[in-house]
Amino acid sequence: MGSAPELAVRERSRVMAVAFSLAMGALFMYADRTVLYPMLKVIAEDFNLSGTATGFITSTYFSLYVAMQVPAGMLGDRLGLRKVLIIFYLLGAAALLFLGLSANSYLLLIVLVGLHGIGMGAYYPTSYGINIGTVPKERRGLASAIINSGMSVGTALGLVVAGPVYSLTGSWRIPFLLLAVPTLLVPLVFRRYLPEPAQDGKSRAVSNQAVDLRRILADRDLWALNLAAFCAGYGFWVALTWGPSFFASERSLALTTAGALTALPALSAIPAALLVGRLSDKLGRRKLALLLYPLQALTIFGLAYVKSFPLLIGALIFYGLIGRTVSDTVIVSWFGDYVSRKSPHALGAAVGVFNLVGMSSAVLAPLISGMVKDLTGSLVGAFYIGALIVLAGMICTGVAREAQ
Repeated sequence: MGSAPELAVRERSRVMAVAFSLAMGALFMYADRTVLYPMLKVIAEDFNLSGTATGFITSTYFSLYVAMQVPAGMLGDRLGLRKVLIIFYLLGAAALLFLGLSANSYLLLIVLVGLHGIGMGAYYPTSYGINIGTVPKERRGLASAIINSGMSVGTALGLVVAGPVYSLTGSWRIPFLLLAVPTLLVPLVFRRYLPEPAQDGKSRAVSNQAVDLRRILADRDLWALNLAAFCAGYGFWVALTWGPSFFASERSLALTTAGALTALPALSAIPAALLVGRLSDKLGRRKLALLLYPLQALTIFGLAYVKSFPLLIGALIFYGLIGRTVSDTVIVSWFGDYVSRKSPHALGAAVGVFNLVGMSSAVLAPLISGMVKDLTGSLVGAFYIGALIVLAGMICTGVAREAQ
């Protein structure tokens, strides 16, 4: 059995193994998708695309990514969250490999980006289902922060790698090939270190799933958190998908510099997410969320408003400290507190609904921003719209009650 201190150490080690394994998965999922953003301008020139057609590339990925959320979560609840995570992650990695090898037309590019979105669409509901199902509430904020830190590192890696590799090789396909290799290896980490959340009998879990899903869809507090995630995500994806192009075309920065600048929030978010995640475990989720959302909105407005290079750098770093990666640490933990108590047998489905709503912002933000650019000739208005939507997220966090 072991003494109480030994058991506590063993439990901490188990939680950290889960958190860091899922962080590794998040790292390469985000690196794979963000390596595309600095390349959008190059791809648009290669295939002679309009702003709307360029935005459709990322919207294709996220449309299918979002469409997979609930089906993947429900499939994970039935077949095993770990098993579904591994299979679909491999699919996403293979699609990325072929994107780098054979995407020689716009149509094929769209198809492979879509397949990558389908594969990676299973990550969130299965990984956070595993997190909620295996990590105790008092450590959930910290574990979520570690996973989100993986997202931040991956975001920075994709943005920083893309420009220099393209400059050296002259091919926008090479960055995808470089990231495909480690992405293919990540499922081995999942297989080694991730447990399957315990259930009181698989048949009971399956029979209760439909009831739990109806309860989830009817819950006011969970919908408030779903919409809060959407609002924060909208501003984030405006800045991330169109930031490199905006800084390059409207602030006269080199593409490599623009990509590196867009990576600054991801890097500054890492220590902030770890601190806020731990604080949310101790102080409560709502207080921190109500502080973070208005600061996010102000900063996204500032990204488009300021023209001074030092002020732009400062705004990007500050956005990392208070942005979506940090607020999601709070919102995801808050959501997990509810779901683990109300619907423990439908964790994958519940998280699938949450991420379907939240990641719908990733479908709408790039496309709407591209349309704003086509209509006005500038992306400034797209950033201002993003700031207003983030501000609406503060109202959602004020409506949601904290789980007891």
